Amino acid sequence: MKHSINQLLDIVYQYYPRETKNTDDVDKQLRSHIEEHARLVAARLQASKDERWHSMLRRIEERLPGMLMNHSLHLPTGGWDGCYSFSINLSRFAGRTLWFQVSFLAPYYITHGASTIEIVKQLRDSFVVKFRGVLFIVSRSPLDPKLISNPDHDSPRTVVIKQQHVTFELSPDEQRYADWIANDIEATFGCERMPPEVGTVFVPDVKGGLHPSGVARIYDCLFSDQHQWVKPSPSEVPAPRAQVDASRLTERFIAVLTVLWAHYHIGLALRWPAMLLKLPKADRQSAAVFHSASTDGFLHKDKIQEELARMRPHDHSPETLRAMAAKRELEALVEAWDGEGEPPASMVAWASSFLASWDVGESS
Repeated sequence: MKHSINQLLDIVYQYYPRETKNTDDVDKQLRSHIEEHARLVAARLQASKDERWHSMLRRIEERLPGMLMNHSLHLPTGGWDGCYSFSINLSRFAGRTLWFQVSFLAPYYITHGASTIEIVKQLRDSFVVKFRGVLFIVSRSPLDPKLISNPDHDSPRTVVIKQQHVTFELSPDEQRYADWIANDIEATFGCERMPPEVGTVFVPDVKGGLHPSGVARIYDCLFSDQHQWVKPSPSEVPAPRAQVDASRLTERFIAVLTVLWAHYHIGLALRWPAMLLKLPKADRQSAAVFHSASTDGFLHKDKIQEELARMRPHDHSPETLRAMAAKRELEALVEAWDGEGEPPASMVAWASSFLASWDVGESS
């Protein structure tokens, strides 16, 4: 190989920010993140204009008509991946799809297929429920009668999880196609294959990828973080939670979730302007939020008061002023509540009215 692992890590750090524990100088860290991201976006935009890539795709398509899928159509937007990516559907000949990825951050390419394993896992003693468009993670049993109407005690407590992962072992038929395409890649870009023992090395201080720990591998950074690069062991696959339909929730729990979502939405509306400023300008218009929250199934007066007290405005927009007014209204309702049992009807009615009058999409 042209580079040692340390040299490859140096290349990675040019495009991906290192997460440091010292957050005293937040502005300096934010500037660094923006510079590295801008460098990565610029590399993607430049790669999208490279005629060598387009010419190679045309050659392969001519030889294998109807079998090629271009997975890099997004590159002109500056989003996703550090590589050119395409796949060849060999289902008519060799039985599966082969992937080819050519890094434009370092002179390397990879070829791989996919394999699937089945893992049996015990369900966690917790559940998730989608309520008013929010995914709530509930740290209580899906059989708790205080939260679930008519709990299903006969439902299975184990599930079979199918996990797809990359395999670099190809059949002789697959290898025949892979060798021909690899020769074209090498001739076109002057690059060499990066072996798994190098590409699967973890990158210190960089987060991302599909590994359960959230730590990125060299493949994630120089190629794509959309693949599971090694076969996961059963211990690495987290136990899933049961999924509960919102129609099975008790009235008491519905009241709790209604107030919680209003509370979280106020916080999101106030944080959103600052969150947008952390993004590159090109990404702000299309920025979106996946709404999720955690709860133990109960409303805690002291916790809500603490969280409300920490909420601060970051600008003076009409949405922020409106959120601050809602915050004061909720603070008064929580203060008047004795904190015992389920939230009072007046608080639930206010939360329902607030959510109905404020389109959630305004801050997402």
